[in-house]
Amino acid sequence: MRNIRLLIAYDGTAYHGWQFQPGLRTVEGVLREVLSPITQTPVTLVAAGRTDAGVHARGQVANFHTASPIDATRLRHAANSRLPDSIILRAADDVDAEFHATHDARGKHYRYSVWADREKPPYDKAAYTFHFHRPVDLDAARDAARLLVGRHDFKAFEGGGGQPRLTTVRTIRRLDVSRSGPEVLFDVEGDGFLYNMVRNLVGTLLEVARGHWTPEAIGPILASRDRRNAGPTAPAHGLTLCEVFYDEAAWPAAPTEPGATESP
Repeated sequence: MRNIRLLIAYDGTAYHGWQFQPGLRTVEGVLREVLSPITQTPVTLVAAGRTDAGVHARGQVANFHTASPIDATRLRHAANSRLPDSIILRAADDVDAEFHATHDARGKHYRYSVWADREKPPYDKAAYTFHFHRPVDLDAARDAARLLVGRHDFKAFEGGGGQPRLTTVRTIRRLDVSRSGPEVLFDVEGDGFLYNMVRNLVGTLLEVARGHWTPEAIGPILASRDRRNAGPTAPAHGLTLCEVFYDEAAWPAAPTEPGATESP
């Protein structure tokens, strides 16, 4: 039995998230429909992250086991010829039988795009950036972001509806705020993320950037462990899963909390 790893990019606009759901159009569902006839066996995918409806990816990683003899490169070309334009397999290769896209992931990089301008974003940006109409103070947002870097209990930034977990402690290695013209980018790297955590972090940083809170509000919000004290959830369409990290040299192991489980 072979284990094939896929590197996947997709525009999540027209999909009800990654995870297969009967009767709904999802990224995993479309991939299963395409890959199963190519391999002539039912395909079950395991992904690094189960992105929500409307969230995009350019570095999603998934794997599946198959007895099909088809070469991985041929499989990728065959799949791309049948997939809609909104999904593309960037790479496919054979990996060790034990590789698991979810459990072996050491960290992820997400990018959130905000169009901070009164004018609407151009048509080629509109589906991938959140139009924020108010002026923003990026220095204040950066000061607040620095307080979120490190190992913290992010319970206050966990959205409702996620899977139960034994700990809400996570490590953010990087949270950069940059600007190119009216586009503001939030780049977040962490060892794992709670449900809606990145979008809640961005929503909170935007509250600081527009002057509703000072950067010093971050400490009390973290300490409260209460979602009601953090900012609103930024819309899904501004978020992209950019990269999943598997290399231990690039992402050293962090201390493990008692009873810790990795978030999906």
